[in-house]
Amino acid sequence: MVYLTDDPIRLKRKWVRDIDYRKKYEPTYFRNRFFRDQFLMAQKCYVPQMELCDLVVDTTGAAIWATPEIAGILARTRESRE
Repeated sequence: MVYLTDDPIRLKRKWVRDIDYRKKYEPTYFRNRFFRDQFLMAQKCYVPQMELCDLVVDTTGAAIWATPEIAGILARTRESRE
């Protein structure tokens, strides 16, 4: 499963984790590194994962993409709850 979020949300989460919690980076270095590497990492890591995964959850458009097998499982689960 791949969980997609907007860039500002990812930036905020990473900021809290790396700057506020871990005290790992100086803020200017963090911003430069984030914006320099973000697109490259998406192309290297996330896009290939999206092509192979069974479920993609997109919080931007409030959408879920699933393989036919997973979509069937979700439909049966929903029907059994009704």
